[in-house]
Amino acid sequence: MNAIETLTQHLVPATLVVARVSGLAIHGPVLSSPAIPMRIKALLVAALGLAIYPSVAAGATLPSEISLTTALPLIALELGIGAFIGFMASMPLLAAQFGGLSMGQQIGLGFARFYNPTIGEESDAMEQVFYFLALATFLSLGGLESMVSCIVSSFDSLPAGAVPAMLIGEHESSPLAIVTGAITAAFEMGLRVAAPLLAIVCLETVVMGYLSKSVPQLNIMSVGFPLRIVAGLCVILASLAAIDEVMVDGTSGAIEALLISTGAPL
Repeated sequence: MNAIETLTQHLVPATLVVARVSGLAIHGPVLSSPAIPMRIKALLVAALGLAIYPSVAAGATLPSEISLTTALPLIALELGIGAFIGFMASMPLLAAQFGGLSMGQQIGLGFARFYNPTIGEESDAMEQVFYFLALATFLSLGGLESMVSCIVSSFDSLPAGAVPAMLIGEHESSPLAIVTGAITAAFEMGLRVAAPLLAIVCLETVVMGYLSKSVPQLNIMSVGFPLRIVAGLCVILASLAAIDEVMVDGTSGAIEALLISTGAPL
């Protein structure tokens, strides 16, 4: 077998492996950031996919001869699987971002929104701060390495080029069940992050409402707005340790659930 035949034999399966890894650049932490140039993303994805391919090809039977009409849906399927794994890995970051957004809106920082190139959309200062705190937690807990490990292990349960029964099943390991559980956990984490501030803001609203009835001459808008910002920032500073514990628990739980769902070693 000459070199051309060898390359032709490995072209299709290697493309499918790279396509699955490319899904991480669609919706995965760090790799999907708009701040990373597209060429750098393409090089990283290609290098990572080609590095993974030998280990995948050694333990699985990959399709080597398929037509173009069959290849395009398979590539789209592989992209979807990779994007699904990346989306699941990014849930703790989205949860922390949701918590920061809730805080910023409640203390009035939602008016000062600006474009954040890291996430490719507008965000306020509090939302951005908690997103980067969650990202630092994710990286410190080995989330990026775990995400790549999940991609590698996914080829055992979801072979490249095969439509697994899991994708259309309704059992507990189906994507719908996994996504539902992850979204529920993310909302819980986001509310736990924002809970101290939300409680204080609720109390401050009740107090200011009582003062507005007791002292009608008091300008609630001129007093309540700066008071809410100062009180909110003080509460956030005082509860940073508890918020960090919530982020660590939520992120480690999400990483562990992702590893278990793909069969990767813990």
